[in-house]
Order: sequence, then structure tokens, then C-alpha cells
Amino acid sequence: MFATILGPYPRPAGLDDEAALDLALADQLDANLGMLADGRSEPDADPLAAWRVADARARSLAAARGIDPRPVKARVLGPYTAARSPAGTAAARERTTLAAAEAGNLVLRSLLAAGAPVVQVEEDGLTAVGADDEAERRLAADALRRLTDGVEGHLSLSVAGGDPCGAGGGVLYGAPFSSHLFDLIRGPDGWRVAREAPRERGLILGVADCRTEEPDEEAVTLWAARYAASIGARGLERVALAPSAGLEALTREAARRKLADLAGAAVLAGLADAATLREGVDFRALTRTAPPGRAPAPRRRRSR
Repeated sequence: MFATILGPYPRPAGLDDEAALDLALADQLDANLGMLADGRSEPDADPLAAWRVADARARSLAAARGIDPRPVKARVLGPYTAARSPAGTAAARERTTLAAAEAGNLVLRSLLAAGAPVVQVEEDGLTAVGADDEAERRLAADALRRLTDGVEGHLSLSVAGGDPCGAGGGVLYGAPFSSHLFDLIRGPDGWRVAREAPRERGLILGVADCRTEEPDEEAVTLWAARYAASIGARGLERVALAPSAGLEALTREAARRKLADLAGAAVLAGLADAATLREGVDFRALTRTAPPGRAPAPRRRRSR
């Protein structure tokens, strides 16, 4: 099990793009995250160039620290989110969305051919799809199918900023993504669609609350990781931890603490020895009422 971020990272005033990239990557390396991101507020207009620069800088920074390089994921804006706008007719938006999907297909192929280990497709617009809006669901599903058609490699669908349940499992799992990232703080009902994920797909749990600088309850984070691993006997190797959204609204120090806590929780969650896990964690946190957006505490068995 490992920890990662969605992408956006705090950018102190006065930093140019190169310095901001180095800061974001260095903080992720120092926190021992298993997969890195470039820290931009949104995916770059040229995802291939952006990934190549980030990957090269991450390798250089890792070498300077005397540690093994960490994989850097590429980021692209999904076609449904990119074209989502109330302006124009439904027919025009459909044409724009599907054209963006077909263009995005070529971008994904180029990234994977260049060696990107993972391409994160950011589709936060799916949180606005209503459960009764069949036309939007069809459009989103068609766009994601065209985007991924014939693409071979690890594609990760990221849906943050709210509840993905309106889109539903048919949209989220209809295209051949290898993993799915859900914001389980602002969209706690995302657990419902997480339970529908095919067993062979990874689940990246957005469980570190980015709305506050307060530390997250480690026991609740561990419960979420272990619960996700138990869904369909998925296993811990197909589960990762992440912030609920971008960290850009936090101070750099608060963001660094969030990263360190996430990485530490990922290590603890991966411990096979339950006794060792119990020694290192205060599970009394699970007996309290979970804050909004948290996974609920497990029910206790009734004594006979």
C-alpha cells in the first residue's frame, strides 16, 4: 500500500514554475509518498511535456537524497469535465465532449508510450451528474469509452469535489480504467460506488480532509484502508491513500503534515501482523462518532 496526492499543492508567493515544481516534488519525496504528482493547480495544456519535466526533476531530487526514484503520474483533464458548460446547445456540447475524448485518446497513447507509469484522468465534473439525468450519464459514459478505446497502460480515473453516485457504477466502471480515486470526505456516499468496483481495479481513497489543517484520525484512515481491501477480497495491494482533494488551500507546513501522516498510515495499514498494528494505533478513535465525510465506525457484535 502507498500514498499519493491528486495533484494541486501549496505554492508560496514569489516562486516561479520551476521552483514550485521542485518544492512540491521534494515535499512528497521527504514524506515518503509512493507515487508523485506535479503539484499544479490543474493539468497542464501539454501533459506530455509537463510529465517529462516532472519525471526528470523527481529523479534528480531523489538522487540528491540518495533514495530510489519514485514514479510520477501524468495528469490530464477528462473530456466530460473539460467540455462541461451551461453555454450552448446540448448537441453542441455533445460534439465538443466527444471531440475532446478522441483528442484525449491520442494524448493518453503518447504519455504511455513515453513511459508514464500512470495517467490520472481528472473528471470532477462527474460529481454534478444527477442520478435521474440519463442523457448526461450516456454522454459521460460515451466520452470515457472513446477516451480509453484501445489504450493499453494504467489509467486512473479521479473524481473529486463531491459525490460520484449520480454518475453511477455504469459510467465509472464502464471504461477500462485500472484504478479509481474518490473524494470520500466531500462525497462520503462514494463508498457506495466504491463497493461496486471490479475486484481487479485499484481504489485510491481520498480520506485526508483537505478542508482543515487539523490532523486526521489515524485509526479512521486505517479502518478505511482495511475496509476497502476487504471489498470483494480486493487485497491491500489494490488500495492506496490520498488527500480528499488538492492541498493548495493549506499552508505548506500543514500540507507536509498531511503527507507524512498519509504515508505513515499507508505503512501501518499494510502490516500483515495484526498484533503489531494494534500496538501502534489507538483504535479508540473508532468508538467515537465519525466526523462528516468519514467512514462510519464498524458495528459491534451483539453478545448472546
